[in-house]
Amino acid sequence: MLAAIRGQQRLRIGKVALLFHIQSYAEALHLIQTFQTENECLRYLASRLHEGDVFWDVGAYHGLYAMLAARLGGKVIAFEPYGPNAQRIRENARLNRCEDHIQVMTLALSDRHGMASFDVRGGQRSFMMGHITAGPRSALNVRTVPGDSLVASGIPAPDIVKIDVEGHELHVLWGMRETLRRHVHAMICEVHAEYLARHGKSGSVERFLQSLGFRVFRIRDRWTEYFLAAERVAGP
Repeated sequence: MLAAIRGQQRLRIGKVALLFHIQSYAEALHLIQTFQTENECLRYLASRLHEGDVFWDVGAYHGLYAMLAARLGGKVIAFEPYGPNAQRIRENARLNRCEDHIQVMTLALSDRHGMASFDVRGGQRSFMMGHITAGPRSALNVRTVPGDSLVASGIPAPDIVKIDVEGHELHVLWGMRETLRRHVHAMICEVHAEYLARHGKSGSVERFLQSLGFRVFRIRDRWTEYFLAAERVAGP
């Protein structure tokens, strides 16, 4: 199912074969692990996305979900605030011959306009993952924008959304609540329960989505995180 060949990693989701650039053994293992633990989420996306749907990949990392959506005929906007990862998404899009279907935006979705500290884990030979922090400004700061503001400015509103922002998920959801209410029919959200519990908001993601008229259910648990799916069933 997976094979690393000459700096590339191949994986198959249903009938769709995807290729990814890799730079280290650790990165290859991380891609395999992500594929194994998020396979149900990837298949859920494939089952819900229709050709021509606009898909927002929020926290796109190297573009696993973005590539799948693009190859299935979706119009993808990938949000990845960390520059090296954003560049890797563009490289992977060219590798999979779907660059015309993917727009990469090097910013972080949140609930307000501004700048935020971004803590990067790993480096060029590791995972290059990161998350917004509430602490003092770091050497790496990223631009934050509410999703609703982007839609108001002319960015295509999503039909389907995937959110993986390492604990910042409620901020992202609040910043795009009108977009969720008016446009989105399905979404996937990785919920970092440990982070939310520290802020007294355990379970708030589910309640927030239900208040907007979504049916919410868990797809999979993974360590201290879990993955939710939400489907539109009613108006606000």
